[in-house]
Amino acid sequence: MSDNQELPPNTFYIEVSGAGIPEIDGLFVPSAAPPQKSESGTMSTPGYWNGKMAWDRADGKSERSPALSYSNSYRSWRICRLDGHLAYDITCEDDMPPTDREWHVYKKGVAPAPKVVIHNSDPREA
Repeated sequence: MSDNQELPPNTFYIEVSGAGIPEIDGLFVPSAAPPQKSESGTMSTPGYWNGKMAWDRADGKSERSPALSYSNSYRSWRICRLDGHLAYDITCEDDMPPTDREWHVYKKGVAPAPKVVIHNSDPREA
């Protein structure tokens, strides 16, 4: 993907619940992380990481931004803990984080893996 390609705004919100680590649970909002180069060399843009949509915790408490993103290197979606260590992942190349399959408990995660729900708009405004 070209770094100059125009991407549509990320307007989706992600709700994560039922994780073995309560700090994972909560609302994730479109990432506001400043542009930076990922481990695979892809330059990020607002709301995107590695060419796919990305999200930050709504409470802003995570040391990693984005806190829910896609890794080109590992071909997986990942969710991190508050300290930035990865806790859950799911290997696939889906455009959005999967909601129909069980996520994997990664190195710093604790079972059970969370459930992921995608909202078309901010559920706090409903």
